[in-house]
Amino acid sequence: MASTTYSRIILPLDGSETAEQALPHVNTLASRLSLSIRLLHAVEPDSPAITQSLYSNRRWIEPASSRKADAKEYLERTASGLRDAGLDVDTVIPDREPATGIVEEAVKDSNALIAMASHGRSGLARWWMGSVADKVLHMADNPLLIIRVQEQGSASGVPALEKLIVPLDGSDVAEMALPHAALLASALGLPVKLLQVTPAEADYYSYLAAGPGMVPTSLPSSPSVPEMVELADRESLGYLEDVSARLTREGVGQVETQVTQGAPADAIVDTVTSEAGSIVVMTTHGRTGVGRMLLGSVADRVIRQSGCPVLLIRPGSDR
Repeated sequence: MASTTYSRIILPLDGSETAEQALPHVNTLASRLSLSIRLLHAVEPDSPAITQSLYSNRRWIEPASSRKADAKEYLERTASGLRDAGLDVDTVIPDREPATGIVEEAVKDSNALIAMASHGRSGLARWWMGSVADKVLHMADNPLLIIRVQEQGSASGVPALEKLIVPLDGSDVAEMALPHAALLASALGLPVKLLQVTPAEADYYSYLAAGPGMVPTSLPSSPSVPEMVELADRESLGYLEDVSARLTREGVGQVETQVTQGAPADAIVDTVTSEAGSIVVMTTHGRTGVGRMLLGSVADRVIRQSGCPVLLIRPGSDR
């Protein structure tokens, strides 16, 4: 298993308190991993289209020059607080639409970790962070830490992280999350739970009804569905134990394994929500088919429904 490192953390902000809920996580990661922080506030340039839209809706927006001045003051004020905590911080204000500005900054450094809140206030002066985070996920190859904001969340304090959960499906693609999990687990002193979701009996019946059956080679030529389920669980447990041994050799202090049956997204969300203080590390794609997760849609569900921080690794972004 190849190791991974980050060069810095890029933290996009839009001036809202909700977006600032990413700050405690970034503060903790930067401190534990000895990383610098780059605060980013994108300011879209003036354009006739925006001006016409504002005029038609009888709304007013400050010119880009004024918005950039406000953004600079805001970022410097935020950076000052982080520097007081002993962190190395700089700021950047791209003249771009927010998602584009974030991605263009990230492209300059493929080892940078992007961290951002999943929602912020909307409007022309403030971006809707959920939409921006989704665009960044699809446009950037960098690892992306998404912090789901809470109504009563705070931009200060230390995040209450208790366990790191890694969903796997047996594929090499899903395992690209492992070096990142090992890095964070060691830096944050967190135990790791390796989770694999296997099909329930109903899934096999549906799969068999749709086409030729998937017959495991270690069973008779016509295994029963209960035999398939039993074998899948046994093989998954053996696979996770092997991965656990690899993580232990990488210096991860505590690793546990769990095999559960059901729909991948539901099972992962149920597991995560039952483990207080979880952070999930997973790739955004995996192989499909019975026993494999379509990780793109699963990752989306985990972000939206678990309420915990999720570190997403795009295939090919493992450094």
